[in-house]
Amino acid sequence: MLRKQLSERPFAATGTDEISELTFLRPGEWVFAPFKEALITAVERWDQVGIKTRWYNWQADADASPSYADFVRDHQEALFQSNRMRLFEARDHVLYTPETFTGYWLLENLPNDVSMADWFGLKYRHFIKHDATAREAKCVMQEATFDYWRSSPPKGLKLLNGRRAEWL
Repeated sequence: MLRKQLSERPFAATGTDEISELTFLRPGEWVFAPFKEALITAVERWDQVGIKTRWYNWQADADASPSYADFVRDHQEALFQSNRMRLFEARDHVLYTPETFTGYWLLENLPNDVSMADWFGLKYRHFIKHDATAREAKCVMQEATFDYWRSSPPKGLKLLNGRRAEWL
């Protein structure tokens, strides 16, 4: 029975005994899903809580700190120092250009007013595809949530990926 369940729904979450401000599942309660985003939708109750995605137009925000103009200036200055960049900095320099990084997708109404930095961790890279639909952005952010929370789960929750043989 469990093998059939895992072949059809390889992603799972279960509640643990740890106490947390955010309680998604009770200890021993399980949720199985065919995709990462379906699991996160079910466990975190995105629709009931009212978590939404929204495009933030950084380029148009005159009050942003740092400003978009600062980013453009820093990006151009970094070109002259490119031989001193670490690998991830060089990758970001190529991906996040003034032409591509005009804004990013945000999550709004996270439980307990959690920030996106706390929700995704410090290594999260903004989803910057400005022509994405809200549905596409939601799926990308739900997958990012699963990936981060699987390796650094919040207290009281454990996520498993059957496609990586985490059930064995």
